Amino acid sequence: MSNSGAQHFLATAGAGGRDKTKQAFAEAVAGNARADLALSMRCGMVKQTAGSPREQALALHRRARELGLKRQYKDAEYLLREALKLDDKNRLLYASLGEVLEMMGKHEQAILAHIDALKLDPSNSQSLSYIGSYLKRLGQDEEAINYFAAAVQFDPNNATALARLIYLRRRSCDWTDLGNREKRIRVFRKTEVCIDPFSFLSMTDDPGLQKKFSVKVAQLEKTTADQCEFERPRAEGRKIRLGYFSNDFFDHATMFLMGRQLELHDRERFEIFIYDYGDPNQQEGRLRAEKAADVYRQVASLQNDDIARLAREDGLDIAIDLKGYTKGNRLNIFNNRLAPVHVSYLGYPGTTGMDEMDYLVADPHIIPESLRKYYSEKILYMPDCYQPNDDLREASGQRPTRADVGLPEEAFVFCSFNSPYKVSPDEFDVWMKLLDRVPGSVLWFYAPVEKTRKNILKEAKRRGIGPERIVFAGFAAQKDHLARLALADVFLDAFAVNAHTTASDALWAGVPVVTKTGKQFAARVATSLVNAVGLPEVAAPTTQQYQALALKLARDPDYLADVKARLKQGIETGPLYDTETFTRNFEALMEKALQRFNVGLKPDHLSLR
Repeated sequence: MSNSGAQHFLATAGAGGRDKTKQAFAEAVAGNARADLALSMRCGMVKQTAGSPREQALALHRRARELGLKRQYKDAEYLLREALKLDDKNRLLYASLGEVLEMMGKHEQAILAHIDALKLDPSNSQSLSYIGSYLKRLGQDEEAINYFAAAVQFDPNNATALARLIYLRRRSCDWTDLGNREKRIRVFRKTEVCIDPFSFLSMTDDPGLQKKFSVKVAQLEKTTADQCEFERPRAEGRKIRLGYFSNDFFDHATMFLMGRQLELHDRERFEIFIYDYGDPNQQEGRLRAEKAADVYRQVASLQNDDIARLAREDGLDIAIDLKGYTKGNRLNIFNNRLAPVHVSYLGYPGTTGMDEMDYLVADPHIIPESLRKYYSEKILYMPDCYQPNDDLREASGQRPTRADVGLPEEAFVFCSFNSPYKVSPDEFDVWMKLLDRVPGSVLWFYAPVEKTRKNILKEAKRRGIGPERIVFAGFAAQKDHLARLALADVFLDAFAVNAHTTASDALWAGVPVVTKTGKQFAARVATSLVNAVGLPEVAAPTTQQYQALALKLARDPDYLADVKARLKQGIETGPLYDTETFTRNFEALMEKALQRFNVGLKPDHLSLR
């Protein structure tokens, strides 16, 4: 019975039944209060009675944020709407409601909430940035750029908006914001707000800044977690249970690299659990992962706490995150203790900044001892290269000719198949100098959208290079891409964020990769790869040496032939494509990490040597 129903019943009751009526009314009110209390308790908060309405609203907002981070969106929405009843002029409440509604898939309601926030202060840089972020997540880059640009115009020190603006423009090789890069970088050095670690990777090669922003995001997105203890030793007398967590179990770079590793795990010693929080699909990559796993769990619909409980019930020994700060990650699941050992691996080239992440898989080329201070995790050192590769990969049987892809038959072909956002004016300056100094040469440039092509031709013209010297390549399926790569002579790498999967693809196709060894993880990946195929000399320490090396390869056919011959030998006999040995080494590192836990030792840097 509702309150109104109870009051009507009381008013119409006869005198003789008044005592019973009072009792019924009291029970009805109590029942209604219990329902209200139950809802508040389910949301983790009994209604505030102390403090001003604004203070009560802020308390509700804090709790709503905690629930949102745990993916308890319905409860978070409820609390935010309750908060708005108390303080309907609070811009932050509308913005947070917009984010929650967006995550619930209520996109029309979400944008209205963001607009309500903006109406309260039309020139507010933060509100403009929220709308830009919303549009960015929807893939509406051009509209997002407009809002981020307005946000930066109103507040040049809005570092979050600035980073996202630069990143989105760089996706189409629009380098408008890179004219005074040092001035921009100073904004990021000074700021204490959170910056997307992934968006910032290509901005500058600075592992200290990368760690700073990873730590800040880890702290901002940290959730309260269940405290739990694991018995020692967990794996005595049974197989070690490895759990892989990701939403990239489909035809994605992660699966192109490690699909074979999953299949080659030693089933006499390990059990493989996969926790897939991506959208269900029937792509080859997902089907391959499901077939390779002993236990495959589709957990997209589960909240973080439920996934954590499931992992603990499964008795995992080692929980492995494959995402880091890449798109759609649920890294803060690892705020819970999922297993005795937590490992960050492959998906993100940098530190997570999380206290709860015990280890990061790397190799001595990626993180030498002098650079360990930029990583919050202890390092698990693979002996050759941290990157797995699939020794069964195949190129398409339909091999294109140069004419098929628009390349001149006799030209020397430099290629860049990195994602366009990785390319900066620094590399491009060198590439245009190479075209100028190697008559008739061309740059084969990956540009899947027309806007990127226009921007690249404009930048080439500024450097005195005509449009006939640039040949554009669009998207191709993995097997077709591997088939076309062999048409190139030399792969030119990007600096701050190297080619990763793209570099190992090129090497597999027999194309030497010229790279520059940087400081941060992302800027050292190709150095690791070329060392693994026995070509350390194609990793240059400076821009000048990078240019000289590429020029020598283009001008000296005998040297190029020698490099290609050694590359072929390195692919056939070296460690990069020896997937079985890689998997055994990976397993041995996992065993060492678990052994430290079993004997009561804290995580430490570990290697097999």
